[in-house]
Amino acid sequence: MEPQERQPRADDLRARLAAIEQAVDEGSYGPGAWRALIGDLRNSKLFERAALSEDVSRVSRKLHLRRHRRCVAINTGILLEIAAAIIGGLLMIAGAAARSNAAAFAGAILWMIAFEPLVKFAVGRLAGVQYDYMYILGIEPRLKMRFGTYLARPRLLRIVVHLSGTAGSPLAAYLTYWMFSQSMPVAAALCYWAFWVLVAINVVNFIAPFIGMRRIGPMPLAMSSAGSAAIELREGLGV
Repeated sequence: MEPQERQPRADDLRARLAAIEQAVDEGSYGPGAWRALIGDLRNSKLFERAALSEDVSRVSRKLHLRRHRRCVAINTGILLEIAAAIIGGLLMIAGAAARSNAAAFAGAILWMIAFEPLVKFAVGRLAGVQYDYMYILGIEPRLKMRFGTYLARPRLLRIVVHLSGTAGSPLAAYLTYWMFSQSMPVAAALCYWAFWVLVAINVVNFIAPFIGMRRIGPMPLAMSSAGSAAIELREGLGV
């Protein structure tokens, strides 16, 4: 009886996914259906999520690209982030040599920007998550997952992937603070305060879903790594 009970659920998820894709293709999609479907998918059986992985990734891509996005291929994006990290390192070296706090802190900012997607990409790939492309949200580079490969992972791994996205920028801020702490106290102080600001932002985004908030200002919490980790954890705990 168990396989017979599971099959209708898989068919229902597939039918809902097909309906959303049709609505997107016709330009008639309205908000709500995707969020509800993803909530059910996150709580479905592993084999159901794996079976729908390609379809989920395709529909997620279509939904994401309804708005104009400045995108680059994922390999190109990662190479650009590595280049930004290298340039940041060179700026910090030049700043230290010239005793320029501005140059040193500019290099530190590049590290804070570049480390976040690099750390999340590395952890995500180790966890089995694949990525479609990189895009710019405001001035922030972001990774677009192949969403079906993300949902096909166990919940614990999904939480770890999102938490890794909260670590890169604070890590860069703390490393640069430590590097400058003896030789460049002004740059070190700026990095120190940047570290605590980044930590505070992540803490707020993590706590907010547990008190029923869905967004902070214009940004949905599901778009932040800390918020997404909290949403996964909240669902897993049944809160």
